Amino acid sequence: MGRLQLDLHALVCKNAVIEGDVQIGSGTVVHVGASIIAKNGPIIIGSNNIICERAAIINHHSTPLMIGDNNLLETDCLVEGRGIGHGNTIQARGRVAGTSTLGNNCVVGATCTTEPAESVPDNTVLFGNPQSRRLRAGGNTEHAATHKRHLEYIHEMLPRYNHIVETG
Repeated sequence: MGRLQLDLHALVCKNAVIEGDVQIGSGTVVHVGASIIAKNGPIIIGSNNIICERAAIINHHSTPLMIGDNNLLETDCLVEGRGIGHGNTIQARGRVAGTSTLGNNCVVGATCTTEPAESVPDNTVLFGNPQSRRLRAGGNTEHAATHKRHLEYIHEMLPRYNHIVETG
């Protein structure tokens, strides 16, 4: 039996599946039907992340799976690697596989997957079918501003229509 540590300002829907030792940071949102499963080692999730419907974070490893700050994990994505940095987007059905790590400001496009044991460098974009990759041009300021507005909206609207885990 694990334990759940929620920051006072985290927003977690009651019907999200959370198992094992899980820590969720300030401002992070866990939507309806998301799964966070610490099978062997703990999962530590930073601040201001958005974990959408049916997104799954699973730690199969004995070491902690670390999720940084300001990440967007879209519907049906899967994170089961060793960790991801800050400011990343994993689009619908994207996957961080095996023992992979994802740097900062990366995008794993819809249905794209990391290699089973790669270290994806900062500002990398995985996209297309067949899958390609490139380095992101410019900064991440547009994503950061949109992410902040998205979080504000979710913090206002989600509790109106869903049952939320009490944090106090």
